[in-house]
Amino acid sequence: MVEDLLKLRKEVEERVAQLEKELDFYKRLLAALDEAIGKKSFTTAAEEKERREAAAAKKPLEVQSIKSKEGEELGVAEIYEDELVLRPKIAVKAEGLMKRFFIDKLLERYKEEDEDAVRRGRAEKALEYEVQEGGEGVITAIVVKNYGDENRRRDIIRAFKWTLERMAKG
Repeated sequence: MVEDLLKLRKEVEERVAQLEKELDFYKRLLAALDEAIGKKSFTTAAEEKERREAAAAKKPLEVQSIKSKEGEELGVAEIYEDELVLRPKIAVKAEGLMKRFFIDKLLERYKEEDEDAVRRGRAEKALEYEVQEGGEGVITAIVVKNYGDENRRRDIIRAFKWTLERMAKG
């Protein structure tokens, strides 16, 4: 009986040693994966500085003032070759009409249409957008990349204006 217990104890010790080796292997694998992910997904400070300087050097092709029917300036649209930057001049949060209509119905619809066209090989790039917020969730800019042709750009600006007008009346 004691011999059986000693034999069992030795098997358990061997299994524990085996599992510790396996655990060490997985820890090293996780560390290697984290390092690879970090290199791929994060930009260095130098890369970020370079990106910001390039963006600052980029001048818009056109800047359109977005005004209400009464003449109140509601925002501006900065038009670049492949980017549209919409800046509200009134305090607007990414909720309510702005979220339901402009972001979810318009921008998301265009994005989905473009992604489908890319999958089918009819387009190279899909529309992308980023809502930039300042303090208290107030939108400072909506950056729309790969907006497409001039007609779509006009539709986006027109819808942005309509949304701002409704929100200003609020």
